[in-house]
Amino acid sequence: MDDVKKNVTADFIMSILLIIFGILIGWASLNMRVYNKFLDAPGFFPLILGIIFVVLGTIMLISAVKRKALEQVQEVLHKDRVVGFFKHDQFKRVMILIALMAVYIFGLIGNMHFTIATAIYLFATFLYLRSSSVIKIIIISIVTAALISAVFKNFFNIPLP
Repeated sequence: MDDVKKNVTADFIMSILLIIFGILIGWASLNMRVYNKFLDAPGFFPLILGIIFVVLGTIMLISAVKRKALEQVQEVLHKDRVVGFFKHDQFKRVMILIALMAVYIFGLIGNMHFTIATAIYLFATFLYLRSSSVIKIIIISIVTAALISAVFKNFFNIPLP
């Protein structure tokens, strides 16, 4: 399949996602509390962003449909291609990295000191990616986690979980 078909299909799918995301942002912003006037409300700027996403997504959708995106989406999203996508090694790798991040966010942070949780997460990620030797990974993970904690705590005055 040539790159033009892939690009048109990507434009079509992305335009739909942009429109949905823009609608969700707009809806959420309208549900935010208004204190004095809506122009002062915290939801005003997100509403503008939501409108921009919907407008740009619509323009992108119209452009993709003019380039025969509907026919090409059926070809690109054929059952064999979709199954092949989920079986692809890169997809599995990304899913494992997302799982590691989920364990870090929902399992480690809050249940132990931030620096230790971050060092464990970095160690597991670097080890999975086989980025270096185990000793270097340990050193990099500990130093990086300590630096992140120190910078946020001492320079930005942001308390860490």
